[in-house]
Amino acid sequence: MREIKDKLAAGKVVTMVNPDFQSPRLVEYLAGLGMDVSFIDAERMSYDFERIEEMTRAAHLAGIASMARAWMNDPGLIVRYFDCGLDGMSFPHVEDAATAKRMVDIVRYARPKDHAGKIVIVMAETPAAIGRLDEIAAVPGVDVVNIGVNDVALALGHPGQPEHPDVAKLVDQGIGRILKRGKHVALNVLDNWEERMPLLISKGVRWLNVRANVFLARGARQYTELLRRHAP
Repeated sequence: MREIKDKLAAGKVVTMVNPDFQSPRLVEYLAGLGMDVSFIDAERMSYDFERIEEMTRAAHLAGIASMARAWMNDPGLIVRYFDCGLDGMSFPHVEDAATAKRMVDIVRYARPKDHAGKIVIVMAETPAAIGRLDEIAAVPGVDVVNIGVNDVALALGHPGQPEHPDVAKLVDQGIGRILKRGKHVALNVLDNWEERMPLLISKGVRWLNVRANVFLARGARQYTELLRRHAP
């Protein structure tokens, strides 16, 4: 969707929400709450092609973009995903510039007439990939580089600690390398919104990833805690 690329070019923040549930109606609802992109995470959940098409149609009817991540970076699979009407793809496990270029080439093959309008996100999920971000981010056709903070934390020996100082230092280096190449940075903003969102935006991050189940869990916890304190 051209609007997303225009928004990034203007320096504005894009929010991509993972609905977490295979529900077109939920996609429509989240779109009405101010989300920009619906994210279908088929690397983690068992979406079939018909449901991807239904959720993409729901996103478009609600006026937002639809993107997906497949369970592997296979050309035939990516072509079928784009045939469902997706506006872009997020490619996991991109360790070097050659892999990034291969992903861009797949998009161009899948959508020969309108590939320039598609959004290409490559994911840097290891310290080695972050060390190569100068080259990865320089690949023409890559729009956004998503730093997989939890995977980086695991690789550094700090599982479940994405805000560990060692992880934060490496992520900051990665952000700088991506921005230096004129590309956009994506990172997760989960339950620590009040602190993490302003911090990331101040560092130049313009693509934020959120999850519907985190919204739901946070609201439910706040409600039950309030009930515990006040109920007779």
